Amino acid sequence: MWWSGAGILAVIFPAITVAVGYQLGGYPGVPWGFLIAGFATWFVGRRMSRTDDPEIYHNKHRLYAIPMQYWAFLWAFFALTQTVLALLGKAGWQQE
Repeated sequence: MWWSGAGILAVIFPAITVAVGYQLGGYPGVPWGFLIAGFATWFVGRRMSRTDDPEIYHNKHRLYAIPMQYWAFLWAFFALTQTVLALLGKAGWQQE
């Protein structure tokens, strides 16, 4: 299996938020979807990895052996690149 625990949420969050962002705002909604997915992935991943003992930190929720919360950086990077491409007018699937 390529995920452990709730690590699959690192893929489900962006799939849902990008689809909703595109449906609500067309292409300009896509970067917002990635940004919201990044926040959701970060906070949910950090919250689920906590334990009662402050000296122990468990990362049981992984996707491709990467802790779930670190996937947020990839989603934020996608949001940034989609925004830059939209501003430059070079987005491949931008509506005309």
